[in-house]
Amino acid sequence: MEKQGFSNTTIEQIATKAGVSIGTFYHYFKSKEDIFYDIFKKADEYFESIVAPALYSADAAGLSAFEQVITYFRYYAHYNLNRGFPNINQLYNTKNKIFVKKGRFMQELLRQVLARGEERGEFSRELSPEDATDYMFVVARGIVYDWCTHEGAYDLEQKMESYMRILLRIMEPRASAAK
Repeated sequence: MEKQGFSNTTIEQIATKAGVSIGTFYHYFKSKEDIFYDIFKKADEYFESIVAPALYSADAAGLSAFEQVITYFRYYAHYNLNRGFPNINQLYNTKNKIFVKKGRFMQELLRQVLARGEERGEFSRELSPEDATDYMFVVARGIVYDWCTHEGAYDLEQKMESYMRILLRIMEPRASAAK
């Protein structure tokens, strides 16, 4: 898939490369698209086992929700980098509807951080934590998509942090609203 693209790769080629029979492939996956589900499942497992404990520790240590969100998206960018440009490039297409699936752990984790920040007055109440989560994921996916269109030519982690800081500043309470 990395070399010839998702749509140009057959299940027979996948099975051959994996050293398994086509029947074994179908034992684990119903279709090529199921491979994407597995990739996203692994992303949620990473956020549950690695990112969540880091954020819970950061919260316990008194790190602001603003900085916890920045930390979250550092992990997000790092995860994409570790998957490698060719793999990530294959995921970013309009046929991949997993990006917009609600209820994933990584979304819920971000929503929790944003809700804590709102409760503490770090973020405006003009945007619900659910809507803010959606907005932030649209921006994050856009950054990764842009990185893919530039063939991984820039520092994804730096770009992600820069954009998220701007977005978070927009979400801060306005001075007039606080009065």
